[in-house]
Amino acid sequence: MTGKEIIAKKESIYDQLVRLNYSRKENFLNDVSSTNWFDLDFELKEVILSFPSRFVDYDSDLMDIEDLSGEQQFYLFHSKGDTFLVDTQGYTYPRYVTLLEGFDDGVDYDGDDDDKYERMEGLLRISDDMIIEQAIKSIVLDFGQEGFDKDDVETFLQMRIEFLIKKAIASQSKLFN
Repeated sequence: MTGKEIIAKKESIYDQLVRLNYSRKENFLNDVSSTNWFDLDFELKEVILSFPSRFVDYDSDLMDIEDLSGEQQFYLFHSKGDTFLVDTQGYTYPRYVTLLEGFDDGVDYDGDDDDKYERMEGLLRISDDMIIEQAIKSIVLDFGQEGFDKDDVETFLQMRIEFLIKKAIASQSKLFN
């Protein structure tokens, strides 16, 4: 959900989002301020959970991340078992960041899986990520205009992605033996 979409839905949610305890232009995740997840309203949490996520290297310089969409505005960053809320304020880098203490979306970001996903995120080429994001945005927009609801679109995309993964693995069976 973009900042504009949040304002259209409910301006008070947007106001709450931009007033969280962000650190401005921090270089490293260990330097950012924090916000207690449990103190946030349910409606605000729902909106936060709708933001795109990405894994980032905990030790990377945040100012080197320059491929975010200013239009999207809000992102969730995952690193070393922690989740951070990012507000770009229209820029392409993480301008404002806060650690979401106690964050829970039901996914385990701790341990080996975190390292594995960070590694995969690092291997994903920026151009591939942009192509995937644009393709999914286009499909969601088209299906939404045709009257399909969010759950139907998500289910369809999950099924389609699973099919395409199986197809890709089958064609590259030597890689996964």
